[in-house]
Amino acid sequence: MATESGASPQRATATLIAGLVGLWPILFTLVLWALAQWGAGEGEFSLAPRETTRNVIILLVALAITLAWNIVVIVVAIRAWRRRVPARGRALAGLIAAVVGALFVSLVLAGGLAIALSLRGRGEHKLSAEEQVKKCRSNQGSVAIMLGPEMWGFDHPEAKPEDLKTLDLSPQGDLIEPEDGPAYATDPLLFDCPADNDPHDVDYVVDITPEGEIKIRCIDPDGIKAGHNP
Repeated sequence: MATESGASPQRATATLIAGLVGLWPILFTLVLWALAQWGAGEGEFSLAPRETTRNVIILLVALAITLAWNIVVIVVAIRAWRRRVPARGRALAGLIAAVVGALFVSLVLAGGLAIALSLRGRGEHKLSAEEQVKKCRSNQGSVAIMLGPEMWGFDHPEAKPEDLKTLDLSPQGDLIEPEDGPAYATDPLLFDCPADNDPHDVDYVVDITPEGEIKIRCIDPDGIKAGHNP
């Protein structure tokens, strides 16, 4: 009995430490929030595509392991709490930390799943004719911004406005899969007219107004017929 009682304080201390370790997702989130609030400075804006699948998988695995870790800590902490030794306070603190950590991870996983299902459902939603007009015009505005002085124009200061007309604005074109230099978009749908049945052809061209303003025009026959151009 002495050995068992002597081991209980150590087990309770280990439980407390393990419970605090399980709180790392909260600390991680707070650090990201702090960096977003106070760590951002002026810098070059870039939409260069990045492979995020691996990072997402690593994060999900880490959260799943953390959830399992916290569940084990909860079980051990409850057992340690039931041993009437002076270290019960540490076991209780470890239990509280593990419960908080488990709830936070569960909410993050549930929220991520809800967002994924929402985006998936949105992708399967067929746009109405009015929604297609809004989406196409939104695409035109987004592409015009990418070609503006803060993005493509910033990286190609020597280029003339007429050079914009030679760019490939297809979903696999110069702004999303350039041969050299940065990419300015990651979503191919920005370059695909929603009324179009071919996801690989060119649906948009560049117009330069007499004042030098960049305008994007839909050239898809179905889009033109549906009045997608302002």
